[in-house]
Amino acid sequence: MKKAVRWICPVVFLILCAVVFWSLHLFTATDKTMTYIDWQSGVQIAQDGTETPYDHLGEYTNMPGQSGAFRFTATLPEGLGTGYLLFETSGLELSLSLNGGELYSSAAVVPEDAAGELTVNCRILDGGNAMFPPLMRFIPEGMDEAQSMAYADYYGIPAGVTALALLLVAGLFLLSILRQKVEWSLIPLALALVGLTFYRLVQSCGYYFLPEAAVRILSWQGFSWLIPLALASYLAMNRRRDFWRLLGLAAAWSAGGLLAGYFISLAGGWYLSEYINRAVSGLFTTGFYDGLLYWFTLWLAVACALISAYWLMRSLVRQRAEAQALALKNQLILDSYRVVKQKMRDGAALRHEFKHWLTAMEALCQKEDYEGLGALLSEMKQQDAGLAQTQFTENFTVNTILQDAASRAAQAGTAFDAQAHVPVELTVPENDACVLLMNMLDNALEACAKVSKPEERFIRFKAEVKNGFFALKCENRYAGELKEDKHGRLLTTKAEPEAHGFGLPQMSAVAERYHSLLDISFTDDHVFIAQTALKLPKKKTA
Repeated sequence: MKKAVRWICPVVFLILCAVVFWSLHLFTATDKTMTYIDWQSGVQIAQDGTETPYDHLGEYTNMPGQSGAFRFTATLPEGLGTGYLLFETSGLELSLSLNGGELYSSAAVVPEDAAGELTVNCRILDGGNAMFPPLMRFIPEGMDEAQSMAYADYYGIPAGVTALALLLVAGLFLLSILRQKVEWSLIPLALALVGLTFYRLVQSCGYYFLPEAAVRILSWQGFSWLIPLALASYLAMNRRRDFWRLLGLAAAWSAGGLLAGYFISLAGGWYLSEYINRAVSGLFTTGFYDGLLYWFTLWLAVACALISAYWLMRSLVRQRAEAQALALKNQLILDSYRVVKQKMRDGAALRHEFKHWLTAMEALCQKEDYEGLGALLSEMKQQDAGLAQTQFTENFTVNTILQDAASRAAQAGTAFDAQAHVPVELTVPENDACVLLMNMLDNALEACAKVSKPEERFIRFKAEVKNGFFALKCENRYAGELKEDKHGRLLTTKAEPEAHGFGLPQMSAVAERYHSLLDISFTDDHVFIAQTALKLPKKKTA
């Protein structure tokens, strides 16, 4: 199911992208286009009324020396809607009729849904300037306004997309500053997005809104090369394998979507396929690639912005999950330590009462109450049975943790050997010492519990303070094979890895706080070794 979701989600995302871009494309193109009307027949009318066929239809050139009157006929196709007929010519006197009814002369208004045979009568007044025959076009009503809006949307929508991406990148950069992990690669990406947002927008309509000097500066052709250079810098600063894997997936999905859109457009005779064909042919014939370069850099910049956002959000989610899990683990460890600590204090209190028991025993002997003396000795023996623990070191915290581990090892049938030479006062805070020692010993106890033969289970622990360092080493037997990720870090073998596997990161975090590293190794005979040496902080003076 999880594998299916991993494929379904990208497909749904691509479908949503296609729907959104298709919806936006509705505002960048208009179906109102000019329709050229070709003359189907023509005659020249002499002064006596005789008509001679005109054989130069479709040439539309200036005809110096032409004179006289002419009549041309054409068919006005159905479905044109409401619009106008314009004639590109000069020096002519025109009259126009539709199906025998006169429309007018120069710019004829075509009735709605008009169709049929067009007839134009013209007389050349100035043969040196006339375009002949008159070039006739049908202009749909509202075409000028629609083309103006499409022109604005053609530049405005990409600028809006890159502006949103720019704000996203700026937010990510500020967030990285707050996290104290500044992502410097976002700066060239932001510069590229600034250029993509304003360069073409200024070129297309900046002269309507900006001073001429500003338009001249911002329209500098060098910006068209600085934008891809900024993107190249961003890519060079992100050489992580995961980043390139995501970029490759984005490129593959985008290429697939573009290819599908191209063939659909080609089959339907739409604008996308025509634009791509024209851009590609221009690339090979004239070397003009500014349009292709612009769209490619725009896609690349937006894709990089989205990948950066995904990367940072994933990092934040993972960091928060690990912090929550570590905090929970810390709390559990500290709670366990407090229980053990309280147990030791209770034992100390019982030992403190031992002198009172001696006094009671002396009194019973003097009374020769041997039955009461026996009962008292039995009670003392039971209460002291759980207190006969080995004293590993004078340091109360380390000794308590080792005694608890020794007790748990004995219950699990694991041989436990510990040597600790730690002073009474340790400058490492109690919480850090607990996290480090208890995680180390907990992992060792859990690993030994999985060894099938009890006689092979063992834990060897050593702790000492020497030359300003708190050195720790723990060796234990383990069973099975250890799992590692691609970076060589050990992975948990528990059933729910998302809820476990935080012991080693915790110990590593403590070691790093004291200018050290947690060294992990294992031998061929299944012996796991964890060791570190913490640089002891100087003791604070009052």
